[in-house]
Amino acid sequence: MAVYSRRYNPWHMATLIEKLKTLADGFDGRVGIGMQSAAGLVTVRGGERFSLQSVMKLMVAAAVMDAVDRRGWRLDTPILVRREDLSLYVQPIADRVTKNGYRTTLGDLVFRAVVDSDSAATDIAFARVGGAAAIRAFLARCGANGIRVDRDERHLQTEIVGLTWRPEYVDAAVLEKAIQAVPTAVRDHAFQAYRRDPRDTATPAGMASFLYNLASGKLLSPGSTRHLLSVMRRTATGPDRLKAGVPKGWTLAHKTGTSGTYKGVTMATNDVGVLTTPDGRNIAVAVFVAESHRSPKERAALIADVARIAATHYKTATR
Repeated sequence: MAVYSRRYNPWHMATLIEKLKTLADGFDGRVGIGMQSAAGLVTVRGGERFSLQSVMKLMVAAAVMDAVDRRGWRLDTPILVRREDLSLYVQPIADRVTKNGYRTTLGDLVFRAVVDSDSAATDIAFARVGGAAAIRAFLARCGANGIRVDRDERHLQTEIVGLTWRPEYVDAAVLEKAIQAVPTAVRDHAFQAYRRDPRDTATPAGMASFLYNLASGKLLSPGSTRHLLSVMRRTATGPDRLKAGVPKGWTLAHKTGTSGTYKGVTMATNDVGVLTTPDGRNIAVAVFVAESHRSPKERAALIADVARIAATHYKTATR
């Protein structure tokens, strides 16, 4: 799919689509790509659904910023993080939680959710903003019909491995022991259900459009847009993905997402973001690598290649 502007030659767009399709089709697994700029939208498997994994944390952060705009929330609102508020897997904030809790702010939760991919920060913000229903309402107002957020990290990650969330799973050792005790048949069934589940997924087309509209200031107030993009530019995860393919002088505001690997299959290796050229133009890029047997390094390299193709195309098409 492509929509052209006068500034761009359709031949260049056709070449872009061909390059992206060749890259995706030559890779093990299912690769979805969405790319939107002033020239329009191009996709590979643009209407197919892909698991978001931690990309959902960007949706949570955006919903919080929407609450700042529409509901008068403040990012300096005090938040007490207690041990019972913790989540699972990646949650560096847990190291700061003592028996008396950890005092922080709503803005810090947003920062940690995006920059550190902190699941506890995400789940606290998720609940505070009103849960999945509130986030879906925000996405509907944005016209982001291709994106679904249905569960917090606690419930998503435990269901994937055949468990039901329990408070004691905030202890990593307890969680790991529970996972190891899941019968193989139950684990297999849960994994296959996850592969088919439309919940907590996005289409490449829907994600690229969301990102482009975000960067264009169509979703949030100018102040909230600037703040969220500045946080996304500080993302610490996935330096070998989109970031590795961004040319010198360009900037990248992005969010990664990664699933675990089960029986050699990694269901999700994602990176979505906004590349900004030296002259201030935005290119939204969403890459989803699903059901792959390739190594983490190979999956990351493919995502970086998409960023390189996007940058090369821009330089060629605007000469």
